[in-house]
Amino acid sequence: MVIDGELKYPYPRICAHRGFKAAAPENTMPAFGMAVAYGMPEIEFDVRFTKDNVPVACHDRALHHYSDVQGNIEDLTWDEIRVADCGSKFNPIYAGTRLPLFEEICARFSRQTIFNMHLKAFEGNTPSDEETYPDQFRKIVDILKKYDCMEHVYIMANSKVMKVALDIAPEIPRCMGAGEGKWDIVERAIEWKCYKVQLFMDGINQELIDKAHANNILCNYFYCDDPDKAVEYMKMGVDTLLTNNCLAIARAFERAGIL
Repeated sequence: MVIDGELKYPYPRICAHRGFKAAAPENTMPAFGMAVAYGMPEIEFDVRFTKDNVPVACHDRALHHYSDVQGNIEDLTWDEIRVADCGSKFNPIYAGTRLPLFEEICARFSRQTIFNMHLKAFEGNTPSDEETYPDQFRKIVDILKKYDCMEHVYIMANSKVMKVALDIAPEIPRCMGAGEGKWDIVERAIEWKCYKVQLFMDGINQELIDKAHANNILCNYFYCDDPDKAVEYMKMGVDTLLTNNCLAIARAFERAGIL
């Protein structure tokens, strides 16, 4: 099953936030697989690097938030992380589910869905990060190319990442995150030649959506699990809605004639 790539797939869209998070442990292969099986055009996931420089899908630095292993991702090797049970805390039926490698996601779901990829690893939290993340970014690009994913991905991140992305792989579409300021997100998107913004929670109004569209910038919204509110956001002009419950939102959109 192959779908159109990021620059061709039509809107509006639903993006499964960390996979089908309402039904399976977040940022795991079961969560991604469910979202793809239900036909979601996008999945969102976060990428961090282990101590031995292996990219994995996880949101929080602290592994114990969703597994039985203590410590932060960047302080542990992949061999230490791969044994973590990332399913039991969600539901015992997922016992033994482990954190996926970024490469596994690309290998399994190449061109079956679009990756809304949040690069958590490159946020410049320490001085050394700015020296290491260009090489880490190149590793990400090499994996995307290996599995023919370059046309089915876009990067959601901050300005530091956008600078690296423009230097190394300007062909990968970019989506500006709201972390540096939710109300000037359009200006930063223009500065870093992004063609999307990801509006955050209460950082949304009609004026901001219209401003983005006036500058030929598409609008993601993070996030909404309420079907009625989700329909309202789409009627305001949101192009892609991120949600933890992609199936409920898809059904609401179908009832409203949005999909």
